[in-house]
Amino acid sequence: MSVERAGASSGVAGATSVEARALHRIALGIARDAAGVGLDDIAVELGDQRGDLRVTVVVPVVLARSDGTTLADHGEVLRETLVRRLGELASRRVGAVDVRFTGVRRALERRVA
Repeated sequence: MSVERAGASSGVAGATSVEARALHRIALGIARDAAGVGLDDIAVELGDQRGDLRVTVVVPVVLARSDGTTLADHGEVLRETLVRRLGELASRRVGAVDVRFTGVRRALERRVA
């Protein structure tokens, strides 16, 4: 998987490539941060969608008591974050993101004294 930057020329010949394993780890980290869960709670699969990247995320949803957001809201945030950050970090265009919630976790609400 090579990465090309339009208009960015350093005058040095060569190419930058992002291996599939590195791309998977990047997607895993992005999804983990966006979902607010640990690495043990999340799974990410990458595939091809007509030349674009297709990302499948399996994760529990983290709900806060006073949050008021829906499952659809959580899924949309996760999708948007993956599309934006994979473009920024790996110069990859994401064609589809599938999110599957596997459970519910309560967000820890901390009190400030």
